Amino acid sequence: MWVAALVAGAVPGLVLSVRDAPDVDLWLHLRIGDLLRAGERFGPQPDPLTALADRPYVPTQWLAQLLMSWVHDVGGIAAIQTVRLLLVVALGAVIATACRSLVGPTAALCGSALSMFAASASWGERPQLAAMVLLAIVTALWWRASELGTVPWACVPVVWVWTMVHGSWILGLAVQGVLLVGGLLDGCWSGRARLLAASVPGLGLGVALLTPLGISAVVEPFNVSSVARLTANEWQRPSAGNPLLLVLLVGCVIALLGLLRSSRRRWTRALTVVVAAGLGLWMVRTIAVGAVVLAPAVAVGMTGLLGRRRRAHTEAQRGETRVPAARASGEVAAWVLALVVALGLGALHLTRGIGEPPVSSTVSQTLSNLPPQAVLAVDGRAVGWTEWAHPDRRPLRDLRAEVYSLPVATAYEGFQEARPGWQDYATEHGVTAVLADRRRPLDAALAREPAWTVAAEDPDFRLWVLR
Repeated sequence: MWVAALVAGAVPGLVLSVRDAPDVDLWLHLRIGDLLRAGERFGPQPDPLTALADRPYVPTQWLAQLLMSWVHDVGGIAAIQTVRLLLVVALGAVIATACRSLVGPTAALCGSALSMFAASASWGERPQLAAMVLLAIVTALWWRASELGTVPWACVPVVWVWTMVHGSWILGLAVQGVLLVGGLLDGCWSGRARLLAASVPGLGLGVALLTPLGISAVVEPFNVSSVARLTANEWQRPSAGNPLLLVLLVGCVIALLGLLRSSRRRWTRALTVVVAAGLGLWMVRTIAVGAVVLAPAVAVGMTGLLGRRRRAHTEAQRGETRVPAARASGEVAAWVLALVVALGLGALHLTRGIGEPPVSSTVSQTLSNLPPQAVLAVDGRAVGWTEWAHPDRRPLRDLRAEVYSLPVATAYEGFQEARPGWQDYATEHGVTAVLADRRRPLDAALAREPAWTVAAEDPDFRLWVLR
């Protein structure tokens, strides 16, 4: 148990320290949050952020973006990073609580650690992280309700909030449907409770219409996914060697091994494994969703691998309170240890001052000195920051894949990759300045063109201007 506690606490703390720069989407979310706070209402009018957008932007993450903007105003990037750490710890705590309601402390800690690691790609400074916490809450509520034979009414307000935080709430409804079907096949509810439990996902869909976006909150996530999957890497299928996918699949194997040792909640666990594996193989960004959903099934499967006595787990599953005081106090100490390790390592990560802008002050100053009429193209790693730090600039394209039609998106992608005809693209759109990543093909192509010269540079980027 103590080793499991150390591992469970170390996983979030160490994974957080891997990245030494904020998520590239952070700056875009801050900019949109600033606009929303200033009264901007996105619609069919010309897009306030980029020049090429030919589709209206629907801010499906508006509540999270407003809160991010406000938090940044209060405490800057340090406050954003602190909230991120707290959300990661909250995610681990909810997952561990869901697992502990089914199994003993050691298996719960091990299962939650595995699932947290597999979900770590969602830990960026983005609304997606808050969505993962809400997904974990919904998953925990359904497992608890099916254990007790009660109706998870609390899921309805959770989904209502989730609708305003991130478009993944649609996946949350699907997960609820899977847990509902599994619970019905396992006979978790009887009589009137079956009908009431079956109504919860439908009520979640209904409350989504009661948000400020109305029907757009339901429709827009499908529009985003259909467009983003064509151009954004995280919306595409993961490679066979993706380490997080491999960890998720290991979790699926552990859960399946648990099914061979116990028939309890067989359908719920089997369907959970199928859904988690499907989500992991579907898209890079849904590996985290599958990991969170799989966590309770992994914890149950861990009981067999750890060789724990079934009696102890049965007591935990039934909620029996007659636990020896020494064992209870030892378990509390183990949970506290996991929390302290996670917060300690996370706080140490915060002291490194993570949050520096992607470009140097020299490049930033030169960018601000460009003529107002300059037509600017910016690499994806820096475009969100450019929109936030230089709100008077409107780059050609940013990271919102859903606001560009496929022809517009693919043509710009060809320009950024310096494919044949990129010079014609630049001429057609009147591009006079390019903030290029020094490691990308466009930077090398510009270096071969006499008409372009470097106005400013740093180790990562060069600002090119047309002579």
